[in-house]
Amino acid sequence: MGILLMHRGLIVGASVLSLALAVIWLVPPFLISVIIDRGILGGDSRLLVVLACLLVGVAILIGVVDTVHGYCVVLLSERVVRSLRIMLFNSLQRQSYRFFLRHSSGEVMSRLWNDLSGIQLAVGTAVAELLGAVIFLAVVLLFMVAWNWQLTVFAILTSPLVFGVSYYAGKLNHTLTARLYGKLESLTAFTADRLNISGFIVMRGLGYDVNIDSKRFAKQTGELQQLAVKQTMASRAPIIALAVFPVLASSFIYIYGGAKVIDGAITLGTLTAFTTLSMRLSTPIGNLAGLYVNSLGSLALFSRIFQWIDLPLETTDAVNAQNLNNPSGQVSFRHVSFEYEIGVPTIQNLSFSIEPGQLVALVGPSGAGKTTVTNLILRLCDPTSGAIEIDGRELRQIRVSSLRQFMALVPQECVVFNTTIRENLLIAKPTATEEDLAESCNLASFQAFVDSLPHGYDTVVGELGYRLSGGERQRLAIARAILKRPKILVMDEPTSSLDSITERAIRDVLSDTLTETTTVVVAHRLSTILNSDLIIVLNEGKCIDMGQHKELLTRCDLYRRLSQEQFIVQDVK
Repeated sequence: MGILLMHRGLIVGASVLSLALAVIWLVPPFLISVIIDRGILGGDSRLLVVLACLLVGVAILIGVVDTVHGYCVVLLSERVVRSLRIMLFNSLQRQSYRFFLRHSSGEVMSRLWNDLSGIQLAVGTAVAELLGAVIFLAVVLLFMVAWNWQLTVFAILTSPLVFGVSYYAGKLNHTLTARLYGKLESLTAFTADRLNISGFIVMRGLGYDVNIDSKRFAKQTGELQQLAVKQTMASRAPIIALAVFPVLASSFIYIYGGAKVIDGAITLGTLTAFTTLSMRLSTPIGNLAGLYVNSLGSLALFSRIFQWIDLPLETTDAVNAQNLNNPSGQVSFRHVSFEYEIGVPTIQNLSFSIEPGQLVALVGPSGAGKTTVTNLILRLCDPTSGAIEIDGRELRQIRVSSLRQFMALVPQECVVFNTTIRENLLIAKPTATEEDLAESCNLASFQAFVDSLPHGYDTVVGELGYRLSGGERQRLAIARAILKRPKILVMDEPTSSLDSITERAIRDVLSDTLTETTTVVVAHRLSTILNSDLIIVLNEGKCIDMGQHKELLTRCDLYRRLSQEQFIVQDVK
């Protein structure tokens, strides 16, 4: 209801136009009655011509008013759906890392576009039919009752049958709509996984038999088709009822009214006018019946949309949260634990402190919790217990928008968007100048590559950046992080796809140019570890030991084994 109130001006306008249409539609039956009784039966040819011309004028007026009314309804439905889409988009943007672990991009896209497109039709139908039908019925029935209440009874005699059919069809439509859009969501997620560049490479690289997916797609679309047919037939139930019941109502009117005409109780014009009005009544009655059916179906979609719009945010600012101003970059974990799933700890009682400007490496076997630590520093998720502090202030006491102004990330799987190199860089700093871009790209050993491209910074990199090599994507991601000049830089092995010369150059940049930046690196290569001020060794979410490379080699068995089996072997390769 709040969504509709945001657009109450259009609703009032549509209501006024609906009232105008209802009043204007009373004129044609009245004119027909006079044409028959006084023009045709009365033999007044001049009056006949005048009334016929007037009837044409009324028809044109109805067309104009109906067109304006239709425009208001369409505009209203578009604005309501746009408001809902913005609300859902904003809610999704504020969700935590955990949310996107649980829901695929296909699910998100399906709910954002498919579900809301279904609602769009329902909103337009609701406004156009509910307001129009209620106003028209009220005006016309009052007019008909005042004219001849006996004929009015026969005109609406079959209406309860229409609403009875609609009641049962509406309940069925609600169930089928929920199942239909649930199936559409899973099918959208399946196709989004398969029909993209990453899926293409993996499938072809593994020699996957695509006929398996073709059969699966055919099966799922067949199930979708069956649901769609059932849902459409349920929605059409009121239309089918209206094809039969108004004819029955007209029959009753002719039987009763014809006898009254023969007896001279009413005129033939009155009978004809009432028959016309009864047929006209079938439209708003059908609209109301159809609206009930479609509304129950739409409720299933609304519940799916608001299920996500109303999701509580996992990473919220404290009531007294303040902005972070000119931080030094000190990071502290104090007895931090974290669970993605209840009862399954990923991080347990983790405590350490990173001083401003330090280069800190996180090492450990797969599943040790290294990425989770970086996610917690970036506040992509909040700890289950314990506290994380920046410059002695707990993260929840710092506004998220303020916190991330001083942070940057270089993920291992370098995320590059399907747009230009310039737009990819400006994500870090939208106000950056051409000189800023050039400087950051030079520092990341990326500028020479940009200069070699025909369109330079305006080159489109393709979906997921697949027009670039792995090293080029990584240098772009590093240039993007450098452009921001962050106080805290999180890197998930930033040089894994680089040659040794470029890697050494970028390491020099990190140590010489970003001297005031606190850098946390998930380390997979020996070169990263050797340059670290502090190495934190993780295993099963716990801190096993911490110190520098030589110290840990002598006292930490796990670190010594990792160095021998992973880091040194990789470095030799």
